[in-house]
Amino acid sequence: MTIETNHAAWRRENPVIDMHTHIGVDYLDDAVRFMDQNGLEMMVDISAHTGESFETLIEGFSEYPDRFAAFSGIDFEDLGEEGWIERELERMEEAVEAGAVGFKIHKRMGMVYTNPDGDIVPVDDERLAPIFEKAAELDVVVAFHIADPKAFFRPLTPENERYEELSENPDWWWGDREKHPYGWWELIRQLEKVISRHPETKFLGVHFGCAAEEVEYVADVMRDNPNYIIDVSARLGEIGRHDAERVRDIFLEFQDRILFGTDLGVRESIMLGSPQGFDPTDEDVEEFYDAHWHYFETDEAGIPHPTPIQGDWTVDAIDLPRDVLEKFYVENAKKHLKL
Repeated sequence: MTIETNHAAWRRENPVIDMHTHIGVDYLDDAVRFMDQNGLEMMVDISAHTGESFETLIEGFSEYPDRFAAFSGIDFEDLGEEGWIERELERMEEAVEAGAVGFKIHKRMGMVYTNPDGDIVPVDDERLAPIFEKAAELDVVVAFHIADPKAFFRPLTPENERYEELSENPDWWWGDREKHPYGWWELIRQLEKVISRHPETKFLGVHFGCAAEEVEYVADVMRDNPNYIIDVSARLGEIGRHDAERVRDIFLEFQDRILFGTDLGVRESIMLGSPQGFDPTDEDVEEFYDAHWHYFETDEAGIPHPTPIQGDWTVDAIDLPRDVLEKFYVENAKKHLKL
């Protein structure tokens, strides 16, 4: 590792859990190598596989005891049709029995999934309530990726601060209100309704509660809803633009409910938090993790964030104390995901 901090030696002796990754079943050896090179104990796949693809992933993971875990997903094909909810509730039971640590609902909810009449299904559609109730019964987490960065909803022009990333991933632009009728705040508020309606269900808001540009709002939702946890995956570039002391205070306040994740993709092409237009090397992966350690373990200002394609600005580090780092890096994932 290239970054030496006051916590580096301690961290290497207490390996980290990256609870937000995307891992191809044919690339597990690569994932293990990255973990060993970067001081990680475990990776959790949060790609929301269902059916045979989930079974194949779990079978592959079984060859590497205690190194991997996975979320499953919900199949929204035939949503609202007769028998759909019964089918999915049964699948949830089977997935948990097979080892799923939770269920992820993808950002297509609220933006792509449609009813038979063609209308977009909102995030807070009450037909999903049995899924949340089943998750509470099974005592597993429901992870939501709702919306995306605010820039993905703004005009797709070179003036857009995420233009490079959107050019690389054109399907991520949500600015056409005719195709995608809900705006950014509408989607975020829909998620808040779901969280508050189901206090017995534990919800995970990925990407810093899906609202990294609005850290105060995320903190308010967490205060109002003890059943809400978040991760930091692929959003250091956003949270790092806020006042470092204020962000640090939020981490201290919610030190039992924020989880470490990076959005690393280990597939045919490595993804460093976002598809970046080149094929990363092992050294690039090391720099990617080093940028995370730099942000969380030092108090330096004006440092590069982990994913340059997400913006060319710098961020200010938040220098978390060791007892908080231990929860953030390891214990919170073990507790909330039962790893």
